[in-house]
Amino acid sequence: MNIQHILKYLTVIMIPLVILSCTKRFEDTNKPPYLLTEDHVTPELLLTSVEVNAIVEGKDAGHAADYCGMNTQDDNAPFNDLYYNDIWNRTYTAFANNLSAIIRKTQADADLVNKKAIARILKAWVFAQATDTYGDIPYFESNLSPDDAVSAPQYDTQESIYNDLFKELKEAAAELDAGKASYGDADVMYKGDVEKWRKFANSLKLRLALRLRYVDAAAASANISDLQDDDLITSRDDDAYLFTSNQFPEQRNGSYNYLIEQGRLNPSHHIGKTFLDILKNNNDPRLGIYADTALLGGFGYRGAPLLGGNVPVQEKYAYGNGSVSNRSALWFVPEIEMDVLKSSEVYFALAEAALFNIRAGNADEYFKKGIEAGIREAQDFYDNALPQLPDVLKMINPTWGDAEVNNYLEYKSMKQADIDNFLASAATVLSGSDEEKLEQIMNQKLIVLPADGLEGWAEWRRTGYPRVLTTKNDASLLQGVAMRRFHYPQNEELINKTNFTAAIGRMDGEDDVLNKVWWDANPASPHEHPDTVETRTSPW
Repeated sequence: MNIQHILKYLTVIMIPLVILSCTKRFEDTNKPPYLLTEDHVTPELLLTSVEVNAIVEGKDAGHAADYCGMNTQDDNAPFNDLYYNDIWNRTYTAFANNLSAIIRKTQADADLVNKKAIARILKAWVFAQATDTYGDIPYFESNLSPDDAVSAPQYDTQESIYNDLFKELKEAAAELDAGKASYGDADVMYKGDVEKWRKFANSLKLRLALRLRYVDAAAASANISDLQDDDLITSRDDDAYLFTSNQFPEQRNGSYNYLIEQGRLNPSHHIGKTFLDILKNNNDPRLGIYADTALLGGFGYRGAPLLGGNVPVQEKYAYGNGSVSNRSALWFVPEIEMDVLKSSEVYFALAEAALFNIRAGNADEYFKKGIEAGIREAQDFYDNALPQLPDVLKMINPTWGDAEVNNYLEYKSMKQADIDNFLASAATVLSGSDEEKLEQIMNQKLIVLPADGLEGWAEWRRTGYPRVLTTKNDASLLQGVAMRRFHYPQNEELINKTNFTAAIGRMDGEDDVLNKVWWDANPASPHEHPDTVETRTSPW
């Protein structure tokens, strides 16, 4: 999945053409010569651009990964009432816009059905993330052709959007035809493999259907019950992901760029207590893959609760001065896997669906397979980072030689005996009530989503798991309560006031980040963490 040979061409579709010349063709003078229209670009270039920009470069997810217990940052403000517009802006100006152009360019040619279907599937993924982030958004009247463009599109309900996403995924999966042309290398995720795209479409459908379990169980079941295991991503070979590239700074791992620019790791980015405790308490062999021990001696692996910047100094003291774990150095190599949807997540989704009789199957078997898939993914994560780590480690620790580097690499490797012991332990067996089993499933699902904060946040909102330790003493505007959605961009009230007003009218008249989106209907979410935030009267 190396994309370096394609990336240098991407700027072609990002730069407007400027043509200034005299002409006798006066009929052309009213055509804007500076626009790069749909006729000038191919579906291949458009698809590559969307895949690279949406997956590799990613989107600003705000504090989404913090709210679900993955990370925490000691210099941030997760409970301030902030605006995060990146997902909105890029969805409408780049991702969905380009994918809609592909669909229009290919819909009349039966030989291009695969190019159209793949664009439909990827567009469903893009819009699913957008509506899960904001709630009701412009959908049916957005990203139309220039001739049909609506300057003030209505905000469609999330329920209607989800219904159409299911339709799009089902129809597009059925359209895929192995006997017709596809994208080839221009598809940097699957190389145009239509069978893998079919499995991705069905697996995305499974993900979205589970979103509805608390708001419309019948609809959840209707969109899951007909999916067979062979229809889904159940193998590492079919996982959807891309790698960052070391060829261009904007395509590299952002954490590596920080290391290059600052000459050190970001000292404020810590492993969340929730994420780390799930690993540590189960003697999980992936612990060292994802985390380092605290810099301050004697603390070992210690996660941080979700603290804001506006908390009592006693709480800051308790988790300061290197007393909590950061992500391991494996996360700071230039070329790193960026996940979209993997077999481990699919197995955990199937385990939940079977547990609550939404779909036939054995929840225990799916749960175990999800853990096994997660172990395989962690091993691949280590193997990919291994050849890149020596240079990174010597940048982080300038005094290290080969001996220190090799010691670190050996220390971080997963030992087969530890893997076997973990897989044979009670941690990999569902037990207790159905709700307790669900908590086990969601805890393990978080561990396989470390590069997908948006998905972790969505699952936390939906189920209330995992349990996240949060301060009760934050004096910020949200007072220690995690966001349930993002604000709409501020300029929407100015440029699309009527439809903006109608949308917030469906949310008690306020564009409030604590309002829940349509599917966020579990009254027990979030579930309380049993611990309390530690305090200390002086720094360590």
